[in-house]
Amino acid sequence: FGGQMMGGMATRSLKLDEGKGVAFYTFDDIPSANLFITDWYSRLNELDLTDKQKEEIVDEANLVFDLNIGILEELDGSAAGAFWSLIWSTMKEKIGL
Repeated sequence: FGGQMMGGMATRSLKLDEGKGVAFYTFDDIPSANLFITDWYSRLNELDLTDKQKEEIVDEANLVFDLNIGILEELDGSAAGAFWSLIWSTMKEKIGL
């Protein structure tokens, strides 16, 4: 899901041709991102992890989030503005505006 959002943001912000320059965010072998994410979280929750390992996973996820925010800021100048722009654009696309 996050990758799809980042790919969409990059495409719109950089005015890229559809599918060009965002292959990193394309997952052709995953037919449903929602099912994949649900399954992934279920499997993660089933792991027998120590508290330290859980903390390391959360720390890593936070780092990735911070890095993605940095990318959005570079693309749009403002992470909040970029995120809002992406949401608004996606909503308009979904309802056909």
